[in-house]
Amino acid sequence: MTKSPGNPDLDLWKDQELFKKQHRLKLQFWEILSLIAEEISNESLSKICKKHKSKKLSRGNDLLGMPYQVLDIIRNFDPENGLNIRVLNWFGNGIYLFLLVGQKKYHQTSSFPMRNNFYLSLTESPWDYPGMILENQKTKTPDKEPINKENLLVWFKEISIFGDKKEIIKTISEQINTCINELSSILETEK
Repeated sequence: MTKSPGNPDLDLWKDQELFKKQHRLKLQFWEILSLIAEEISNESLSKICKKHKSKKLSRGNDLLGMPYQVLDIIRNFDPENGLNIRVLNWFGNGIYLFLLVGQKKYHQTSSFPMRNNFYLSLTESPWDYPGMILENQKTKTPDKEPINKENLLVWFKEISIFGDKKEIIKTISEQINTCINELSSILETEK
């Protein structure tokens, strides 16, 4: 009997090994992001943003049909003065580092991501990951004025990972720490 695209694939549905593998992989990356979050001190975040809300891990199961995990660091999403560092682990697509910046911080902070191979999102929404990542709505040469004047502006880049768990943690942590250190030196005058 041939399978029709409109009918459920019952063989896949009952493939316990496949679902167990996916579950283990999600748990492994959740642990990696948890360990990375534990390494980041609240003191270092206070140097960047006095009103930071620390770190938060979250997850979902359907970003264009794929599971995803998010590590937010700072967590100030105010469109004018906000600042957030986000790691998005989008299964099937990659791990991405995002810098979400409020309108008033755009000019002050834009030299750092431009020097460090980030793209500026050209999407209307700061949460349009498919647009940024899959549809390439991005630029490395932004205009002097922000594109989206009503939302947070988004800088992002893919983090290439390889090796074992320790190497993955090291690679992602180095990228985050570079953001924290650079932003700390740029924004220290705001105190």
